[in-house]
Order: sequence, then structure tokens, then C-alpha cells
Amino acid sequence: MTSVGRRPGRVRAPIALALAAMAVASVALAGCDKESVTPTASGAVAYAAIGANIPNPGQTVAVVSTSTGTTGRPVTVGTLPSGLALVPGDKDLLVTVKAQDQLVEVATSTGKIVKRIGVGLEPDAVAVTPDGKTALVANFGDNTVTEVALPGLTAVRTVPVGRQPVAVAVTPDGSQALVVGFQDGNLTPVALPSFTPGAPVPVGAGPVAVFVPRSGTEALVADFQTSSVTPVTLPALTPRTPIPLGANPTGIDSSPGSPVAWVSAGFGVTPLSLPGGTVGTPIPLGVASQCIAVTRDDRAWVCSGSGALVEVDLTSGKTVRTVGLDGIPAAVVVSGTAAA
Repeated sequence: MTSVGRRPGRVRAPIALALAAMAVASVALAGCDKESVTPTASGAVAYAAIGANIPNPGQTVAVVSTSTGTTGRPVTVGTLPSGLALVPGDKDLLVTVKAQDQLVEVATSTGKIVKRIGVGLEPDAVAVTPDGKTALVANFGDNTVTEVALPGLTAVRTVPVGRQPVAVAVTPDGSQALVVGFQDGNLTPVALPSFTPGAPVPVGAGPVAVFVPRSGTEALVADFQTSSVTPVTLPALTPRTPIPLGANPTGIDSSPGSPVAWVSAGFGVTPLSLPGGTVGTPIPLGVASQCIAVTRDDRAWVCSGSGALVEVDLTSGKTVRTVGLDGIPAAVVVSGTAAA
């Protein structure tokens, strides 16, 4: 299966100004209905953390029907929501709330908060193991990762990792978590279930996202400052030659089992063959692309710097719709995308 903890990129304080400069002011609004939107057998739901940057803090998670583009009632979680992860089965959504040092559990069936707990300082990302028993929270402010037991949302222990951890993913076999540090440019493995950190390996400058394809044979790291993606061979944790993109990457995702990963970068999305190697022709969007989630039917939901989610048909290369939100989205996940 693909890594349940795969993590789309999102805005962070060190890169917020660069992304803001790329943002486009105009937004085409779609869907103003604020009724409840929940996952159903007939349609998935996109969840977007709103406004997770210091200059313009948000407090909500937007809820969008992927079949209609309708925006539902947002979920107020706290100041600076920064990372999102769905538990297997999509029953619950986990949200890191950076300004309050918390992890929040939201029931997707009701949009209500089930529980919130304290984790480390400035949590910036969260991933869930394939068995759904553990969440791992990357704490940007104190250079740690917190293990959280599921269900029940109970903090178990915290271990040190690299400097300014901003992204975390779990390998498909659940044997390790991979954490990237923005400041030191390293990827740190954490053995599971022992929760033991290993020796860090260098990736690139300013990594902001990490993705593990379903094959589990490599990890792809988005290096924002060098406009490249670094493939890392697994399980040996051997970095390979960085792949230049020509634009700052912010997130990486793929539909389960697909031979192509998609990178949100610059003003569009760029295909990358798997195993990580050949860069394809980018799909231009005309807006700053800040994070990405890819669905089973090869649709991408891209966080726009202009305050919207952009749905893209990756087969045709055309924009399907633009859904206006109440702020700049900083992370996105879509229900129903985990591998069976």
C-alpha cells in the first residue's frame, strides 16, 4: 500500500514570503453552501488546513465535496492548523495546530472535534501508520517527533530528530517513519514500533515534503531551496542524484500504484516517473502551487496561493474547477485515497 502518512507540502514561516510573492490575487469562487459535507459512498471529501502561516494565521479546516466542489461547514480547530492526516478508513481526521502545540482529532462523519492533546512545540506535520494504531507528529519548534497511540489519541513518548522537522511519512510496511528537517537538510529515519531514531542522511537544502510510493523502494524529498527532488533508496536510506525541476517544490503525491508521482511546484504541477527519475511536462495552473493530494481517479487537488483549491484532471492536463476558500490553504488530504 502507499504510505498512509504521505504528506503534502504546505506553507511554513521560512518560505511563506517566497510563496506569497508568487500568489495571484484573483480567485474564482465555487460553492458557497455551508451545509455539512461528509465522506459518502458516492463521493470523497477534500480537507484543507487554512492559513497556516505566521503573517496570516487561520483557525479552520475547509471541507469540500470532490464530486460537486461544494464547500461545507468548516471545522474550527485552533490557531495555525498546519498538517493533516486521515486514519485508515477515513473515520477520523488528525490536525496539527501549530500555535497551540496540539494535535486535534476530528470525526469526519460529523465534523466535530473528538479530542485534542498537547504534543511538542509548534507541531507542523502528522502521519499515521498503515495499521492505524500510531500517529507521528513532527514538532518544528523543538526538533522532535511525538508518538501518539490510536485510537484514543494518547501521547506516548517524544524523540529528537533533525532541526526544524516539517514533514513525516511512514513506509508502506510500517517499519519506519521518515522525517525531514528544513533547517539541516536531513532525512531522519525512526524505526517502528520501537520508535528509535536512526542516523540522519543528507537530502537537499530546505526540504519541505517527503513521499513514499506504494512500492516502498524509495522516498522522494521535495527540496524547496534547490528546486529539486531527492530520491532516497529504501531500506538502505541511500540518497541519489537530485532531480532538477526548475521550480520550488512544495508537495508530492500519487494515486495508489501509479507509475507517476506529481509534484506541486512553482505555478503548476509536474509529473515524475517512478522509480524517481524522469521529469515530464508540467501542467500550468497560473497560481502558486503550495501543496497537493492525488485521488484514485488521477485528479489532483492543489493548494493555491490565491486562497483556493484547484482540481486538476491529470490525464487531460486541464483544470476542472477552482474552489474558493476563506484563506490560503496550507495542507490538503482527500478521503478514499489510501490503498486497499
